[in-house]
Parts: sequence; C-alpha cells; structure tokens
Amino acid sequence: MARVNFEKTFDAEAIRDTSAHNGAVINNYDFQLKTIIIENHLNQTVTLQCEGSAHSDFSNSFNIGSSFNVGANVDTYQTCDSYFPYMRIMAQCGSAPTTGDLTVFLIQYSGS
Repeated sequence: MARVNFEKTFDAEAIRDTSAHNGAVINNYDFQLKTIIIENHLNQTVTLQCEGSAHSDFSNSFNIGSSFNVGANVDTYQTCDSYFPYMRIMAQCGSAPTTGDLTVFLIQYSGS
C-alpha cells in the first residue's frame, strides 16, 4: 500500500536578516521526495536551495539542483526527484524581512 508523509523543514520561521538559515533535517530513508510546498509569508523574496546527505549528521552534504526564488507573500511548490536519505532546505533573503514567516514542508511518497 502506498504511503504519503508530510515533514516540515521550516515551521513558521520568522526570518529577520540576510543570513543563510538551515531547515530541519528530514529523514527521507523510506520515502522518495516528490514535492516541496513553500508558504512564503515574509515581506521579501526568499532564495531556497535543496540539500542532501547520506549521513544523519548531515556531513558531506550536497546542493540538489539549482536554487530557486519565491516572491514575497507567495505560496508555491517545487519538485525534486533526486534521492538522498537525509534532506533539508536552506533559505536566505537578499533584504531582511520585517514581517511574516516561512513554512516549508516536504511531501514524501513510498510505493510500498
């Protein structure tokens, strides 16, 4: 039987600077990642980068694909077909947001 799993990597993160913010590491071991849902309620555009690792401590991590921008106050999605047992999202704003928050969650699928 197929299973679907939802995991948040950012949960209403109130970003207020231009530093890189690493989301929570998601255990993707039994699943294949299909869709990334982004709810950017910040008042600035955010640049997101998917990252993956074979290690639970996220050592020796890699960027997965290219970074992508999500405009201020935009809800959207991105797909990712690359498999890594551990994944996270890095978020960074070019201008410091003064209001809002960022929520990003991964929709994972298992065919068994």
